[in-house]
Amino acid sequence: MLKALYYRHQYFFNMLAVLIFLVITRMLDSFAWMPPDSKKTEIIIANSLFEFLSFLPFIFLFIFCYSWALKRELPFLLYSFIIVFTVFGPAVFLLLSTWLEDAVWNKEVLPFTFDLVKKYSPGISLVLLFLSAAFYFTFLKLRSARQLEEMHRAESLAKDVQLKMLRYQINPHFLFNVLNSIYTLIDENTVKARKLVLDMAEYYRYTLNKQEQTISIEKEVESIVKYLEIQKTRFEEEFQYEISVDEEVRSILIPSFLIHLLIENAVKYGTKTMKQKLVIHLSAKILNKNLLISVSNTGKLLNTTQSNGKNIDGTSNGIENLNQRLGLYYNDNYTFSLKEEEGWVIAAVEIREIKTR
Repeated sequence: MLKALYYRHQYFFNMLAVLIFLVITRMLDSFAWMPPDSKKTEIIIANSLFEFLSFLPFIFLFIFCYSWALKRELPFLLYSFIIVFTVFGPAVFLLLSTWLEDAVWNKEVLPFTFDLVKKYSPGISLVLLFLSAAFYFTFLKLRSARQLEEMHRAESLAKDVQLKMLRYQINPHFLFNVLNSIYTLIDENTVKARKLVLDMAEYYRYTLNKQEQTISIEKEVESIVKYLEIQKTRFEEEFQYEISVDEEVRSILIPSFLIHLLIENAVKYGTKTMKQKLVIHLSAKILNKNLLISVSNTGKLLNTTQSNGKNIDGTSNGIENLNQRLGLYYNDNYTFSLKEEEGWVIAAVEIREIKTR
């Protein structure tokens, strides 16, 4: 329970630990230099308690202000907060401490004056800077943990999509069709049969080998061409594809199997809805610093057969996985659309402000 409470409020507990350490340090320092007195221990402990209570509101103030600035990604505002609190914080601290002592302590209390602020400001400012540092280090720790978690999620999703791709690709129907095509071509067109064997080998080399989390568009397209060539051999005149990839986008890294999944869906569902010739277009280009990837095929967009909110044919699972991976890699800087227009099904991914090499 305590562990769960700590993880929910790490900023507060980390800053509180730093504050307790600093107050204890200042208390021990007071014992070292304060002249002997019969009530020395009582005075030091009381003053340390008032210090602790006066610093405590700053923890909540820092958490609110610093978090607000960080969420809005305004580093200038964050630095401004730190400077303001460091400069004016001592006066607020001494005012609060004086008020507490007047209200609770039945002893003589030093009045709040400018000289008092000048005397104690350096030490108080140092404590406030330590509290600010504790907040920032906690922020870095949480950000690192979040990035590590997102990386693990990305790896998990990549493995998931790879396994799904393999389940669709390495099946008797697909493999037997390719092998039958090779068998037929051996006598009719030996050159074409050899090419088909090489294409299949290259294609499976890509899909079976351990994949990196990201891959260049050029490498992804090379594998896609092998896959499409296999399909063209299978369907012959009933299948056609066109690929248009701008030179400037070829080196851009994208999540592996991203375009592959769109092509797989285009072939799989295009053959189900297109009775005549199936045509597939793949386009990748830069427009206004945005990466646009589009996969379109002749046919119709299948109506979703609902089963607990998901398409039982598996389309929804693939698209959901694709959206999750895009979200992990690009946060909110992307859009995905799937629509039907004038006899074409168009799947499009737009990644904003993409960085080119």
